[in-house]
Amino acid sequence: METVFPGGVRSQHSASLEGFPEGVRSQHSASLEESKKKLNQQLKTKYLRLTKQVRPIPFIKDTRSIDKVFTEVGMNYKPVGEDEPWQRMNSHHEIPMGTIGQSRINIIEGDAGYGKSMLSLRLVHDWCTRDQVDQCSQLSNIDILIHLNLRQLGGVASIYEAIVKCLLPLDSSIKESDVKQLLQNEDIRTLLLFDAYDEYPDKDKEDNFVSHILQEKLLQHVKVLLTTRSSCIPEGCDGLTGRIKLTGFDGRAREDYVRKVVTKGDEEATQKILTQFNTNATLADICQAPLLFVIYAHSAHKAEINIDFRSVTEFFRCMVKCFHHHIRNKAQTKPTAEEQAQFQKFEDNHDTLDRLAYEALCAENQQLTWDRDICARKLGKEFYKRHTDIGILVEEEVINSNILSQPDPYKTEVRLFHKLACEWYAAHYFVKRLRSSPSSLPENLVDLMDPSELQHVYRFACGLDTIAARQVLDLLKQKRDCNSLAVLCALEQTDEAGDVLDTVRDLVSRDVIIGEEDSRLLQRTTIELVQRACQDEIPVSRLQLKMCFKRFDVTSSCIVLRSDFRLANLKTLQVLHIQAKYTDGEITRDELLGLLQTCEGLTELRIDSRSFLLPLSIPPETIPPSLKRRNINILYVRWRGLVYRLSFEHGQWEIHDQPADYPLVVNIHQGHSQLEQEWCLHQELMMAAEAGVTISTLRLIGSFNTVADNSQSIILTSGLTIPVLLTLQKLMIEDSNINQEMFIRILSYVKECPQMTTLRFEVSQLPDVVDPEQIPSQLKQRGLEVLYDRENGLVYRLSFDHGQWEIHDQRAYSSLDVVIDQSDSQLEQEWCLQELKMAAEADVRIRGLALSGSFNTVADNGQSIILTSGRTIPVLQTLQVLEIQDTNINQEMFIRLLSYVKECPQMTRLHFVDSQLPGVVDPEQIPSQLKQQGLEVLYDRRSGLVYRLSFDHGQWEIHDQRADSSLNVSIDQSDSQLEQEWCLQELKMAAEAGVKIHVLSLVDSFNTVADNSQLITLTSGRTIPVLQTLLQLDIWETDINQEMFIKILSYVKECPQMTTLLFWDSQMPDVVDPEQIPSQLEQRGLKVHSWKHGYLDFETGRWKLSDRVAKISSRIVVKGLYQRILSTNFGGSEETRQAQEVPPEVDG
Repeated sequence: METVFPGGVRSQHSASLEGFPEGVRSQHSASLEESKKKLNQQLKTKYLRLTKQVRPIPFIKDTRSIDKVFTEVGMNYKPVGEDEPWQRMNSHHEIPMGTIGQSRINIIEGDAGYGKSMLSLRLVHDWCTRDQVDQCSQLSNIDILIHLNLRQLGGVASIYEAIVKCLLPLDSSIKESDVKQLLQNEDIRTLLLFDAYDEYPDKDKEDNFVSHILQEKLLQHVKVLLTTRSSCIPEGCDGLTGRIKLTGFDGRAREDYVRKVVTKGDEEATQKILTQFNTNATLADICQAPLLFVIYAHSAHKAEINIDFRSVTEFFRCMVKCFHHHIRNKAQTKPTAEEQAQFQKFEDNHDTLDRLAYEALCAENQQLTWDRDICARKLGKEFYKRHTDIGILVEEEVINSNILSQPDPYKTEVRLFHKLACEWYAAHYFVKRLRSSPSSLPENLVDLMDPSELQHVYRFACGLDTIAARQVLDLLKQKRDCNSLAVLCALEQTDEAGDVLDTVRDLVSRDVIIGEEDSRLLQRTTIELVQRACQDEIPVSRLQLKMCFKRFDVTSSCIVLRSDFRLANLKTLQVLHIQAKYTDGEITRDELLGLLQTCEGLTELRIDSRSFLLPLSIPPETIPPSLKRRNINILYVRWRGLVYRLSFEHGQWEIHDQPADYPLVVNIHQGHSQLEQEWCLHQELMMAAEAGVTISTLRLIGSFNTVADNSQSIILTSGLTIPVLLTLQKLMIEDSNINQEMFIRILSYVKECPQMTTLRFEVSQLPDVVDPEQIPSQLKQRGLEVLYDRENGLVYRLSFDHGQWEIHDQRAYSSLDVVIDQSDSQLEQEWCLQELKMAAEADVRIRGLALSGSFNTVADNGQSIILTSGRTIPVLQTLQVLEIQDTNINQEMFIRLLSYVKECPQMTRLHFVDSQLPGVVDPEQIPSQLKQQGLEVLYDRRSGLVYRLSFDHGQWEIHDQRADSSLNVSIDQSDSQLEQEWCLQELKMAAEAGVKIHVLSLVDSFNTVADNSQLITLTSGRTIPVLQTLLQLDIWETDINQEMFIKILSYVKECPQMTTLLFWDSQMPDVVDPEQIPSQLEQRGLKVHSWKHGYLDFETGRWKLSDRVAKISSRIVVKGLYQRILSTNFGGSEETRQAQEVPPEVDG
């Protein structure tokens, strides 16, 4: 059940219209809605044209729709917070859009060619078509989507200007001020989708609108998705944003793309491409980048190509050659010898383009596009035309910042088809400079051409020229954190030059790192480097496995990574550092000893892990003598701050090091394995206490069971025992139920721990009063604090003098939220009442009190609420919001409640949720003080709307109506008279206020239609007039004959917005006379469906059910039935929203 407190999820009225007459607010709202509708129409026109002009690779001239070529790419999501692990995502539909509990800003990051721009186009397409298809994407909740390619926005100072100039037609009547008003409205859910931040010309300028939005200086409420390379994350966003990392194509994605886009279902052609591909492991790793795979797949489909690639340079060189050959082969007439020579010249000689690309990447602010005329003049018209025909050069319209004030502020610029291609051509010029005059290179070259951002320039350069490769590797030594890139660069050299071993020796003399987030190509390359060094007897100083270690395979004597790559024969490895922070598992004794024996030259093994467990001990007799002689330093770093060292002499762990400023915190969770609990107990708590190491905190999370009778030990639910810990300072017990006797036992145990200063309970049930005579007197003298942290926001301290709980550490902002549920235990209800009383007496704000099914009545004198348990709640002087859920309240009880509320001077809202209330309240009986008090009385119905009581005339009015408000009403034959009256009142109010009635369901309650077609009569005798805003009418479990069916259609004709008429489990006439069907219905596009019969063909009057429609209809019917059941059971609650996705067993 949803509890609605101040500052919750419900929107408030716009502050800018506060105090204006209702008519002014309505007029403003209508105008705003019209502006939003017009903007969206123009945006969709632009977006749909954009998403239908996709070219997978340069030489494909025919454009395709994004939904025809898009293939899901691997994605991992990291929520806000440095310690949050990356989580795998299965679909782009799971990308968060800044809803409740999510970051407002999310960054989509990936290396070059990993599909960032294609993904952004797919999101735009999904938003445009969200009303046409069944989607689970969060985009369905976005009112306005703004998609801007930042590469095209150099010099544009305002986002409103960018939207008007880039996205709207030249003759649009929408002004920047209109766009600003829409984007600044917090009730309009807006998503800004910024593509290609790494290519944004103004990203390094302090004063640009993108930075202002990311830093919350502008449009603080809007949601933002931003795509960029992993090496170019906006400054200041690291710990404040959600991160989505694109991980590329796996085998399934590659197969899906080939079958869907390249061969279009030709199985023989599909298998031919995939078979070629799978014979080269290096090629498979290179093509983890979707762009490279797409280029390969289309090229391989068009012609036979050599697949024996050993480096990215070889691959890219071959692909560029394919581009040229493809356009040459498509010539309608066979080229002459002279034309052939010209073609070859353009393919081989591209010095000017090389220089343009190099200077673009080296510029202080990268400028990756050029003026079309200037570029054509520099390159030569024939060269320019040739490369634009191929698609290597691409023309596009961009804003000309020099003429922004003019009606047509555009110019045509040209760019290379992808930044990766720009790096390819720039690398050629880079090589020339390295070979001819390396001394002329600027000293800060690695700053101008940041290796982390432009890694392919360096890699291509190494693959293009061996001499240049040596100089590149020397340059990379000047830059920190370039070891991984240096490895990739070294392996680009595919020849067997004599200095390759020198390069390997140099690289392995430093730290070699294999990380979980590394591409498969980088992981494979680094493994080849390490194993090449070991093979040639070159010492490998240090290998760090960063979050990628999976296990040690004893059978094959090799390390297995999470990517399933293997490391074997590491005989010259000196230090192995395994980091497995987020990995669950353990290394057995045999695996640990096998690992040590495999790495013959190992001097140190260090394992850092939060939950990767090592054996508690190793019997000395099982340790081979050769290992003992080597005296290997085996260190185990637990995340709690202690470093342990394994002693080969007696096979036990010893404390090796404890950071002086790092407190030892030990958590024992009920869900921990036996080995983990034993590690916490024996190797941490007991060893620390024996060594005199301070144990800052011990947390028992659901694992506390009892205290031994002699009070000398705590017994856990696993049966393990914790003895008295002499250095323990703080004990926390969470998620446990403690009675009076057990509480005293715990205090007796605490008495034996001389350094303990705090005993704290969280999310537990404790006695509300403790006998002070049984509290050990030593605890009072020691100054021990016993605290109880309740879920409602306050912390309580036990008074040793009288055994009562008192509010602890009360601050100015302290407030209390209390929920009393009918199902709560007697003790829990007693605690809640005690909290309310203490808070009111201490003048602590009671921000919200929710009575969920627990309200019974109000005392005759109006001074207390009586619960269903018989307990009473007195008048609370600091109560602000009272919410009553799931209760039936008649007129008399309603007035009593208002009398109680009158006595609570700070109360601002009385809120009813999922209850039954009187449809009208006598205004004479409403206490006049409530009007002066400014009290709001709200009624949250299951239908989806919230109503407010008018004190003037005792009527209910629609409250806080927004542009997207809609109503769902179900009238069941079994509903009470009051409930049916309420439903009819809701329908009338919604229609009069222009609120969409999304669905009206008549469940076995439909009787007939009046002869004039202006009314539906229910079985109860009540009538429903024509509803101007009704969209869909569902009639359940009713037998309909020919005459009645025509009457229903006549009624529907009078409802101008209705688009769907559904009959559920109803008996329908087999054929309907088409002459009697109102012609307006077909013109309007009305759809008439019957669960049993299919859909109605207006032309023939017959029911039809094609295979395709049968599949869709059955899914719609089952899904609709499923969601209606949810709506009936849960109404508009959080459970409904969480269950909107139909489970597989229902969907099937």
